[in-house]
Amino acid sequence: MKTNLKSYPHPVLGNGDDINGTFAVKFNYELTKEDVFFNSHFELKNRALEELIKNGKAAYVLEIECSAVFFRTSVKTGKVLNRFSLSAKRLREKVTVGFYVCADDDIPNYKPTECHPDYMDTAFDIEKGDILALGGSCSFIAEKTFDPLRPPVSSLFTITYGACHHGPMQIEYDSAKIGIILSKSDYQAYNSVRNQTTSQGILHASIVFPVLMDAISQVKENNIDYSDKKWYSRLAAVLDAKKLRDMDPFDSAQKILDNPISRSFSGINSLFDLGNDEEYE
Repeated sequence: MKTNLKSYPHPVLGNGDDINGTFAVKFNYELTKEDVFFNSHFELKNRALEELIKNGKAAYVLEIECSAVFFRTSVKTGKVLNRFSLSAKRLREKVTVGFYVCADDDIPNYKPTECHPDYMDTAFDIEKGDILALGGSCSFIAEKTFDPLRPPVSSLFTITYGACHHGPMQIEYDSAKIGIILSKSDYQAYNSVRNQTTSQGILHASIVFPVLMDAISQVKENNIDYSDKKWYSRLAAVLDAKKLRDMDPFDSAQKILDNPISRSFSGINSLFDLGNDEEYE
C-alpha cells in the first residue's frame, strides 16, 4: 500500500512517528458483469483507536475514486472484515481506494495513547470525519476484459512504424498505450512474422522486453508525466497483482512476459527444426 505523509492538526497513526502502533489493510477486488466487489481485512493495533471503533466513536473508512467517470464515494464500517459492492457501470479504468480510520462523532479532549513525546499530554478536539489513522492506498483497473494476472501484451503496447525507412526503435509514452515505433523496413519485417506462433517469444524478447523494462522503471519512479495514462495504471495494477513492486525492472519484465528469452530460443529452435536434445558449444 502507498502512504503519503501530511501535516495534520492532531497526531495520526501511520503518519510518520505520530503514534505507536500499526494500521494495515489486506484488500482484494472481484469484477463481474454487473458489479465490482470490494473485500477488506483491517488490521489495527492501537488500544485507543480500537476502543473508539468498539464504542462507535470511530470507523474504518474506504474512500473510492474513479476520475474517468468523476465518481467518488466513501464507505465506513466498524467490522474488521468488510465486503460490499458497487455497480460496474459506475467504475471504469483506474480506480483508487484509500484506507483510513476516521472519527464517526465529535471527540473532545482526544488524548491518543503512545504518542510521540513532542505531543506530551496535549488534548485535541476531534470533529466528526477527521482522519485518525492512515492505511495507505492502492489502485486497480475496472475492466472485465483486462486481467492483471494474465495481461495481454496488446493491452499495454502498440507497435507501429515511423517516418524513417531505416533506424533504431523508438518509444512513445504519451498515449493510452505505449507506442513502440519501428522504422518502415523493420516494421515490414515484423509484420510478416507477427502472426506466426513460433515468432512470439522472439518478438517479445527483442522488441517488447526492453521497452517493458523502461516502462516499469517509469512506474516504480512514480513519473507524474505519465501517471494519467491508461498504460501506466494498467502496468501498476499488473505489478501489484503479481507482487512485483519490490523487484528490479529487469526481473519484473521477465516475470510478466513469462521468461521471454527461453521462449525466444524455443521459437528459434522451431524455426530451424532443431531437436531439443542437440548440444551447443
